[in-house]
Amino acid sequence: MKKIKIFTAAVSLAVAASLFAGCNGAPNESAQASRIEGGQTQISVNVNNGQNAPQGDFKFTYKGYAAVPGAPAAPVIEAFGEAQDQFEGASCAGQGMDIIYTYPGFKLYTYEDASGEIIDAIEVEDPLTDCLGLHVGQTVSDAKRLFGEPVQEDDFGVIFVSGATALQISTDGTETIISIVFRMPLD
Repeated sequence: MKKIKIFTAAVSLAVAASLFAGCNGAPNESAQASRIEGGQTQISVNVNNGQNAPQGDFKFTYKGYAAVPGAPAAPVIEAFGEAQDQFEGASCAGQGMDIIYTYPGFKLYTYEDASGEIIDAIEVEDPLTDCLGLHVGQTVSDAKRLFGEPVQEDDFGVIFVSGATALQISTDGTETIISIVFRMPLD
């Protein structure tokens, strides 16, 4: 049980770090970390212009309301209702705060800018939460059948881009999905 908690904490930190990666980077560039021999971590950068992406944004639906990364957060937070937990921290990418709202089965990540609070990402780790027909516990092959070929792929996940959004699917190092994140593509 302790190993599962440590693994879950490590995955959550990795996802959170990738969500707040706006602190550095160039247009159409994304970074990824991979484990290599000896337990070391290799960081690699993948440049992608998303030319093979399907049309339209990836949308996460909860209580009948669609949340889209990059959209204003206020109406979504109002529709979703009170969060089970909330964490706030100073943003490294902007002038305001980064806020994480925890709801049953998922987390909503937001940031503040001059126009208000904006949806940065929605992270799902609950196998009972539907993500456009995909669930945690399914395989990358299932994701490819639903969304086509990813714009980025390695042993620990895939990324699909559609419209102004991305679907980041993390795996356990094999084909099994452990996390699904709706987010804006990394610039």
